[in-house]
Amino acid sequence: MRFTLLLAMMVPSLLQAQVWTHEGKPAYVIELFTSEGCSSCPPADQYLSQYAETDKLWDDYIPLAYHVDYWDYIGWKDRFAHPSYSQKQRLYRSYGVVDSVYTPGFVVNGAEWKGFFSYRTRTLPDIEAPSVTQLQLKRDKYNYTVTFFGDEQYTAHIAWLAMNETTPVKRGENRGKTLKHDFVVIEKQQKNATGKWSFSLNNRQPVAQIDAVAVWLTKPKDFVPVQTVAGWIDKP
Repeated sequence: MRFTLLLAMMVPSLLQAQVWTHEGKPAYVIELFTSEGCSSCPPADQYLSQYAETDKLWDDYIPLAYHVDYWDYIGWKDRFAHPSYSQKQRLYRSYGVVDSVYTPGFVVNGAEWKGFFSYRTRTLPDIEAPSVTQLQLKRDKYNYTVTFFGDEQYTAHIAWLAMNETTPVKRGENRGKTLKHDFVVIEKQQKNATGKWSFSLNNRQPVAQIDAVAVWLTKPKDFVPVQTVAGWIDKP
């Protein structure tokens, strides 16, 4: 009985540490700018959700849903929206990555992608990416360490994601609908460094809501992923 109790106490602590690695070609980083207040967004959210069913998730595809706040004024406040995600989209516009700020809007591997609106195919752009050395991500409770074996400076981006979220919308353009969301960005950070980066999850209140984590490297002042790593977060 004592051994069983000790083992039960140890298991949650063992789940606090994880390591993810990826080498070879980077995954497609698929960024969606969306909003619960936008009537055109649910089909884009559904499109992103389909990647949850592929066995190539994380190795070949990293989907990210940024909920923007600039539609909140029309009657429904998106609980996942954050001003920084709206600002991220505006920065993409200022750097010429996208033509304008709109939802649903996709950026794939650092470039605007309008293929979602080609309803017949919705084929992702054919991007030739070289194989790259290993990118490693370690987690110790709320702390994350990224390691890349190279001597250049890169920007490391990290995003914590929530899956299988539902919202009954009571007002606005989607009034009366229950919307389902996957790959919701709960928190996003980035830092410049060479070889190693350290991050700490700030938004600890809804930590049970976080299901996955994703990291990608870009060169300074560039948006094309050099290497990626992502995966599910173990939970007690």
